[in-house]
Amino acid sequence: MVAELAEALRPLRAEYPDLKWSTPSRWHVTLCFHGDDAEPAGRLDALRGLPSPTVRLVGGGTFSGVLWIGVDGPLRPLAEAAGAGADWRPHLTVARSRRRGTRWPHVVFTGREWTVTEVALVRSHPSVGYEVLDRVPLTTPND
Repeated sequence: MVAELAEALRPLRAEYPDLKWSTPSRWHVTLCFHGDDAEPAGRLDALRGLPSPTVRLVGGGTFSGVLWIGVDGPLRPLAEAAGAGADWRPHLTVARSRRRGTRWPHVVFTGREWTVTEVALVRSHPSVGYEVLDRVPLTTPND
């Protein structure tokens, strides 16, 4: 899935060099955003025992200086358990820009299906990367 998306974005990275493109090693699906309130104590407890959904990356869009790839699949139970609000949109951020008037590419992408096996609570350190604060495995059909 990662290699497939990286290859699909390769021409866009060349065509839009002014965007700050995320490296594949930093890619993750965002179920919800807690801002600076991402304290680990019990935040993921409601996710324990939930089933592993099958999803796929599809389409894309922009909001708040972010170019994202959408996630299609039954993620609402996970998002709600993680504390997402009514306006939630699971996504994978692939590029950012803080400049006004940024020209964004139109992304057409449909990836293969894959199974979500865990949910992680992470804190973002923009210049360094992500710090995993907690992880919860999901229940797979073979468990």
